[in-house]
Amino acid sequence: MPKARRARTSTGLMTLCTAASLWAAQAQAHAKLVSADPAPSATVTAPKTIHLEFSEEIAKKFSSFKLTDTEGNVVTVMTIQTKDAKSLEAMPSAALGPGVYTVSWTAVSTDDGHRMTGSYSFTVQ
Repeated sequence: MPKARRARTSTGLMTLCTAASLWAAQAQAHAKLVSADPAPSATVTAPKTIHLEFSEEIAKKFSSFKLTDTEGNVVTVMTIQTKDAKSLEAMPSAALGPGVYTVSWTAVSTDDGHRMTGSYSFTVQ
């Protein structure tokens, strides 16, 4: 391979590697759910609150979660102020009866403004 062509190939490869590492760093900057109470797939007695903890600070104005019951009906919750900028918490407006509940969340990172979504279920016995 001619010397000039090897230099172009090397430069192109370095540019590609740099772009890939920058993309990976940005992808890791998104707020991800790191813990929840009740935990995903847990079987619990009726919880008084639902607490979600994220990997980084979230914009509370744009972040939230919804709770639905076994039939997909939305369960009314009252948001509770949390002490840190990485969590969301709410209290069901009425005691949860037995069944499977789904938490569907949206978290917007204060760092990069990216919106992440997810969901998980837990069972009340």
